[in-house]
Amino acid sequence: MAQIHPTVIIDRRAQLADDVRVDAYAVIEGAVKIGAGTHVKPHSVVKGHTVIGANCQIGPGAYVGLDPQHLKFDGAETLLMIGDNVVIRESVSIHRAFKLGEEHATRIGNGCFFMATSHVGHDCQVGNDVVMANGAMLGGHVNVGDRVFIGGGTGVHQFCQIGRLAIVAGNEAVSRDIPPFAAVRYGGLKGYNAIGCRRAGIPQQSIHALRRVYKTLHETRTTSGALAAIRASADANIPEVAELLTFIANSKRGIQPSVRWLATITRGVEEED
Repeated sequence: MAQIHPTVIIDRRAQLADDVRVDAYAVIEGAVKIGAGTHVKPHSVVKGHTVIGANCQIGPGAYVGLDPQHLKFDGAETLLMIGDNVVIRESVSIHRAFKLGEEHATRIGNGCFFMATSHVGHDCQVGNDVVMANGAMLGGHVNVGDRVFIGGGTGVHQFCQIGRLAIVAGNEAVSRDIPPFAAVRYGGLKGYNAIGCRRAGIPQQSIHALRRVYKTLHETRTTSGALAAIRASADANIPEVAELLTFIANSKRGIQPSVRWLATITRGVEEED
């Protein structure tokens, strides 16, 4: 039987699994569905057409399924879908989609960890096992691949994409796409996510290939030139490298620049001054 504190307010349309626990002063409003073993902690708000999987931890004081922050939003009960084993800590906010329909839903995968005060905007697609540290923010329509780590205080511009197994340092401002397996610091591509790749079980041959690919991105002034050089190399046949090439080729915002070229530009400006 569900454990519901007497101070909780629950909408009649809500559907809670038998062993869901909801703590004091939480509010569940709308056609919310909560899976088995999930715990909604004190002062949390779950709203709208929100579907939460099994064994999740919500709050305390989390805001899940609230309206999208969009000037043209008309108040529709749009959709947010959250997977299993997701941890949503204090003061985290995750917003529903802007448009109706399951195909437009904001989606959170399994095993994600959202640390305190992090934010996921409307229409985001977040993969499995993603970690967002304190105060990290995703604008609307951001797509985040599996096992990405986003450092505290980092802001990701709307419509950006982050490839799987990328790691982004804290307090970064991301306005372009980040390729798979990348490590981002100082405003650009610092290298590849060596530790993350090893932990994920990426074969050593592939890791060595990725190291060479990111070296090429550092040493080649244009993205098109780097892509041509990588495609002409033997590394292009490595599955992880092929994944990276496809990601960059399909990027609509362009990818974050290499920190080496950012440093070159900065030196040039200083010399002109």
